[in-house]
Amino acid sequence: MWVTKLLPVLLLQQVLLHLLLLPIAIPYAGGQKKRRNTLHEFKKSAKTTLFKEDPLLKIKTKKMNTADQCANRCIRNKGLPFTCKAFVFDKARKRCLWFPFNSMSSGVKKEFGHEFDLYENKDYIRNCIIGKGGSYKGTVSITKSGIKCQPWNSMIPHEHSYRGKDLQENYCRNPRGEEGGPWCFTSNPEVRYEVCDIPQCSEVECMTCNGESYRGPMDHTESGKICQRWDQQTPHRHKFLPERYPDKGFDDNYCRNPDGKPRPWCYTLDPDTLWEYCAIKMCGKLGSNLLLPFPLTDWI
Repeated sequence: MWVTKLLPVLLLQQVLLHLLLLPIAIPYAGGQKKRRNTLHEFKKSAKTTLFKEDPLLKIKTKKMNTADQCANRCIRNKGLPFTCKAFVFDKARKRCLWFPFNSMSSGVKKEFGHEFDLYENKDYIRNCIIGKGGSYKGTVSITKSGIKCQPWNSMIPHEHSYRGKDLQENYCRNPRGEEGGPWCFTSNPEVRYEVCDIPQCSEVECMTCNGESYRGPMDHTESGKICQRWDQQTPHRHKFLPERYPDKGFDDNYCRNPDGKPRPWCYTLDPDTLWEYCAIKMCGKLGSNLLLPFPLTDWI
């Protein structure tokens, strides 16, 4: 008799135990949480390292298994006593070297090193902007009309309330993502601020014909999606490997046209979008650049 009364209780305990374990089992079955892909934010120079001539420049180093891990640490500045602008991955020793400088910094020079790959944060070395230029961290410090910029940490001749680690020296910035692009307060007391003349990356290098020879720095699609690196197979697997096609210009994640499509394109970091075209200006016959319309119904 007591067995028949106890049986429903035991069954209820089994059900409750299963429900308690279910939330733990779901993440395990689905795999680990996907990490942010940050390697696309760097310009790669193979077999290259940086040599600092200035002994005061700092370096941080630690053993890491992949360049992706180095990139994540650099972008997040995790455990670093400085703002990371570049890193070197030592392939032989599986070690990262993070730098608060890059190849454009004074007191620094590039050196050949077979076991090294240099990765520089593109925001600090590119001479063009994407969209409104909110991520621009270059060194242009002159306005569109040629006025020298006022340092961000100065209140002379113009007082302001702008603060931030990326507001360095008197470089043009767009800290609030305004429509005009990077700007600065000026050193002219009569002109409070002015935009800077920094071109869009789609305009830095124009293309001819269908853009098979295009080798410019555009790394976003026409809808704004970030391009996947050609030397990576995630999120999309593909056949266009840089080592297999050394003459196709598969540098980093820049838009290219290796297969004769109507214009340059790239695989995207969006798992649901395999590839998209890039908006790149056509070279005009008289030296002007024209952004011409193209049909969107093309082949893969």
